[in-house]
Amino acid sequence: MNNVNSASQQLPSPKTSGLAIASLVLGICGIFTCGLTAIIGLILGIVGLCAISKRAPQLKGKGLAIAGIIISAILIVLMPIMAIFMAILTPSFDTARSQAMNIMSMNNTKQICLAMAMYCEDNDGSFPPVDNWPDVLKPYIGNEQMLMSPFDPEAGRAWAMNKNLDGWKLNDIKQPAKTVLIFESRLNGPPAGDRELLPENPRTIRGYVIGFVDGHVESVSPDRLDEFIWKPDNQPLLDDR
Repeated sequence: MNNVNSASQQLPSPKTSGLAIASLVLGICGIFTCGLTAIIGLILGIVGLCAISKRAPQLKGKGLAIAGIIISAILIVLMPIMAIFMAILTPSFDTARSQAMNIMSMNNTKQICLAMAMYCEDNDGSFPPVDNWPDVLKPYIGNEQMLMSPFDPEAGRAWAMNKNLDGWKLNDIKQPAKTVLIFESRLNGPPAGDRELLPENPRTIRGYVIGFVDGHVESVSPDRLDEFIWKPDNQPLLDDR
């Protein structure tokens, strides 16, 4: 009878070590944290493996603990290498992004200059009124998104017109390749102005994006701003160049 009762009694099933599970999880997470969580994963794996060895009948998860220890150890060894790669690649990513944004800014400025030229052609060579040129150019621009900065499209208009062109005609500009027409300005600032509307610092490492009366666009470093004509009435005669 006692034998029957003994046979009918079931031994409790062993539990999986929580430390072993945590070790494996933290070791895997180390892939995304440059190995930082792997340090904790290695410690928990070793502690969990020791606990399983002492309580083998009641505790399982030896394989999980070993896997956690191995993965964590590998990531700890690789952590300095990963940190070096991140330090090298991060500036490269920032530079690539800045260059891409510069290209987009220059393309938008080129399209605005083209819209200006089309307006002048349809209006006896006159530039649009400086105070509301964004509204006047809507039929020529098409997509108003090009008036926004690619760095912050939700911050409002990012370009201003040279206010000193108000009342001038395209053919009256003696040096169109040097005369400023459109330039990147403070976000959502006045639609027209002079150099005071330029951002405190260029938005890209290549300099301020400026469109000229002849339609070409340049990225201009701050030390070159004096090379260009902002007030047409002060421009030198072509013969004096």
